[in-house]
Amino acid sequence: MDIPTEHINAFVVWIRDTGPEMLARIAYALGIFITGIIVGHFAGKAITKAMDRGKLKDEKMLTSLAARTARIAAIVVAGIMALEKLGVSIAPFVASLGVGSLVLGFAFKDSLSNLAAGILILIYRPFKIGDTIDVGGTMGNVLDLTIVNTTLKDFSGPIIYLPNRKVWGNKIINYTQAEYRRAIFTVGIAYGDDQNKAWDILQKLINDEERILKDPAPFIRLQELGDSSVNFQIFAYTEPGDYGKLLNDFYAKLKTDLEAAGYSIPFPQTDVHMYNS
Repeated sequence: MDIPTEHINAFVVWIRDTGPEMLARIAYALGIFITGIIVGHFAGKAITKAMDRGKLKDEKMLTSLAARTARIAAIVVAGIMALEKLGVSIAPFVASLGVGSLVLGFAFKDSLSNLAAGILILIYRPFKIGDTIDVGGTMGNVLDLTIVNTTLKDFSGPIIYLPNRKVWGNKIINYTQAEYRRAIFTVGIAYGDDQNKAWDILQKLINDEERILKDPAPFIRLQELGDSSVNFQIFAYTEPGDYGKLLNDFYAKLKTDLEAAGYSIPFPQTDVHMYNS
């Protein structure tokens, strides 16, 4: 379908009369927005540097959130200024927020819950970046906290993103902030072995291990008379940072020293007795 000549002429006139001004406005608005991005970037860096030098240098989560908030605020302000330069008024949008707040509340209730939970986490600080925590059975090292979610790194490698409302609404166990962690070692000896001598070997291992704390005092108990072995348990306490390596090293030392003393680690076995009828 052919476009009427008068429409084409009107468009050409509009381009001639308003085009340069419109292009200038677009360029100016784009410049404002880009400037906002740059300002936000440097503001975030400045806040991070200032907080790292002050009393909050250990509060990595708060520093990260403050820097991120500064960047977003600068971009939002620049965006509003750019829209106004283009002649787009945000007043009707602001006015409509009052009318639509109830609808938005229902639509974004999960996001608002995450926001509120993120603020509570920052206020009460049950953990910080780098801590090892357990949240409702999900365990890992804290990598990051945003106003919406908490990021953990599982010990097997995967990255876990937890909504803040689920973090705050669950039981949080912080292993890093604890004064110590309890390690439990279970070892069995054969029924025919000397239990008293085995007890002495275990006690010497405890005394020689520097990573086991003296207070609370470690102790040994006879756990059970198992199907194939007499089982001992060692309860020892260590610094949170030594926990994982102690588990590995101490079990290896247990096996080596017991075998050197003539003990064999029993394994499940079944005795079959044959009777002639």
